[in-house]
Amino acid sequence: MELLTKEMPKKSAGNGLIYCEVKESDTYFNKKVRKEGERTVAEGQFTLFLDIIALQETVHIPISLASGKKTTGFVYQIEGTAEGKIVTTTISCKGEGISQVTFGTLLYAKIPRGKSARFRMTINIQGGPGKEYKIVINKINFKLNPSDARYKKFDAAIETKTLKLR
Repeated sequence: MELLTKEMPKKSAGNGLIYCEVKESDTYFNKKVRKEGERTVAEGQFTLFLDIIALQETVHIPISLASGKKTTGFVYQIEGTAEGKIVTTTISCKGEGISQVTFGTLLYAKIPRGKSARFRMTINIQGGPGKEYKIVINKINFKLNPSDARYKKFDAAIETKTLKLR
């Protein structure tokens, strides 16, 4: 289920428990960086605003990203016409009636039934000058009860706009 591509600037999808809509996707070329003895790389930034609505009951989404060591709310990757890497990522969440709760070492956004939370993801990358890149969110993990052992999964294909590094 494709939510956003270059050709379609806004789409939405749901799975009966949550509904997601890309509100905004922006890209920025930052600069070229040349390190002595290494190849020149270009830096860019992706910003994605994603609204998530809890449809049937309260949902809890981890406000964390893929690290390989613990379950995360948003599982994503970089795709491009050449090798690239994600340098830093930040994520925040806000909305009326939305709260944040900590269980163990994970911070969750608590979205009551019928409420909408806006997640802002900012992802900084490095890649090859003249090459194109995009970020793809493959999955959103969430719980109906944070003490549940297992996550529910919303398989997504949320893509940012394509960014051409100069």
